[in-house]
Amino acid sequence: MGLRTLFRRTWIKVSLIVAGMLLLAFLAVALTWSRLFIPSPPEADFDAPANQTEAYRQDLDYLARYVEYEKSLEDESKAAAFLDAVKAAHADLEGMTPARFELVVARAVAQTDNAHSSVSPISRTRRVNHLPVRVGPLTDGYFVIQTTREHADLLGAEIVAVEGQPVTKVVDAFLQYFGGPEQRRRFFSHLFLTSPALLHAEGITASPDAATLRFALPDGGIVERRLDALPPAEGRREPYGREVIDYRVPQEDADDWIHLMSGETPPLYLSEPDEPYLYEFLEEENGGYVRINFNADVDGRSLVDWLEGVAVELAGRRPAFAVVDLRFNGGGTDATSRFAKELPELVANGGPIYVLTSPQTFSAAVMATAQFKEFGGEQVKVVGGAAGDRMRFVANGGTPFTLPNSGIMLRVWSTWEDVKDGCWDWTDCFWLSPYFRNPGVATLEPDIPVPFDFEDYRAGRDAALEAALADAKRITGS
Repeated sequence: MGLRTLFRRTWIKVSLIVAGMLLLAFLAVALTWSRLFIPSPPEADFDAPANQTEAYRQDLDYLARYVEYEKSLEDESKAAAFLDAVKAAHADLEGMTPARFELVVARAVAQTDNAHSSVSPISRTRRVNHLPVRVGPLTDGYFVIQTTREHADLLGAEIVAVEGQPVTKVVDAFLQYFGGPEQRRRFFSHLFLTSPALLHAEGITASPDAATLRFALPDGGIVERRLDALPPAEGRREPYGREVIDYRVPQEDADDWIHLMSGETPPLYLSEPDEPYLYEFLEEENGGYVRINFNADVDGRSLVDWLEGVAVELAGRRPAFAVVDLRFNGGGTDATSRFAKELPELVANGGPIYVLTSPQTFSAAVMATAQFKEFGGEQVKVVGGAAGDRMRFVANGGTPFTLPNSGIMLRVWSTWEDVKDGCWDWTDCFWLSPYFRNPGVATLEPDIPVPFDFEDYRAGRDAALEAALADAKRITGS
């Protein structure tokens, strides 16, 4: 055998061995990735329930398995509280109603104290009834933003009491059904407030089909009115980032509903409500405004490509400052990462960058806020309200976990995120996170706190943007 033939055969053998080792390494990483980050809850395997009580019991038996897969329940005390809540629900099935079952499941899952892990308040609105009013949870109260035409006189009114109980007391009663920081839980409380079925299940109203509310009218008068419930809002389409509120101003009123600002031109932050992304150059102030309501691609539109186009536009204009509006951004992916890194260089003379946040700023939007601060350093100020989650939380994965009979869907979240100190454990943290083994930022609390008050909303003023513009003028003189 010639030396060349021997070398060729040896090279082939070595190549095959190396390829095999690489394949095994890839499979090992893939299996580890799958085990850590893609939980696979079992199918709910039950016989058809003989009656409603058995259906609830099956759902609770399946719910108890959530503790085996949900990362936030690796904490023993939280797991014990969760299982205690499930056990208590088992003992309380006599006379259980669907609305009450919604609450017992929500209360059990809230023991995670993780905002991601809570039962989705959005999907719940499709399973419970609701009043003929839609409420905007604002800093200074709960105000009627939309109504059916029959109750148009209530537009702009503040809800002050439910069945004679102060609205603050009613809201407080529902905080136990949602995990995470208080500002996030209070934000979602209005969805409980406007469902007679849930109010009745909590023991606040005598009927599951109607509620008597007291309103403070815009003219200073007080009116008390009994409102009959409408069926669940199945199929109601909401714009990206607006699924649970009705701040937006529709181009025209739909069906029997009328909006507080019908026919009026909405301010920039509420304009084009069906658009997930919006860019506007503020000519008079010489600044760039970028609104991102969803941190992911939408309907085939690439957010990364869209932001690349915005970056090219800003590079050509060299604005004195930039505003990134994440107030309605409920999360998605890390699609804003590159833009966050590029933006500080696109603003002339190291000018200021303002990131607008609110309790709706959540998940990947929290990460995005941190990245704008990380890359922008002293250029960046957070303006508005506190974001909707803590700086350390459980996320990623999001595997559906649906109770077989009630249809209540949870999600299983698999890894920790930490945008302050970074997440360092290979088995606990998401490997592709920008803060995996990488420290983040000290705080996401607003540098310029701005309340979201009703009078500003009604007048079409954007107080947070106005605060940012005033600060930019002070700094740049433009």
